[in-house]
Amino acid sequence: MSHHDKLIAAFEVYQSENEKFHGKGVKASAARARKALQEIAGSCKERRKEITAEKEALEGKPKGDGMSQDAARHAHIRK
Repeated sequence: MSHHDKLIAAFEVYQSENEKFHGKGVKASAARARKALQEIAGSCKERRKEITAEKEALEGKPKGDGMSQDAARHAHIRK
C-alpha cells in the first residue's frame, strides 16, 4: 500500500472514530481517532519525501546537488 493510500485510509478511520466520539460519546473512539491522526502525520512526512524525489527525477536533478534551503539561508546571513 502506498503512502498516499495509507493517508486516505487513516483519514477515513479518523473521520469515523471522531464521529463516534463526538456524536455518540464513545470514549474508546477518542484513542482510535488520535492513533489515526498519528498515522496521518507519519504518512504525510513519507509522502512529502516521495513527492520531492519524484519531482527531482522529473527535473533530472539528482538529490544532494547544491545547497539545502537552510544552508543557503545561513550562507546569505553570513555575507
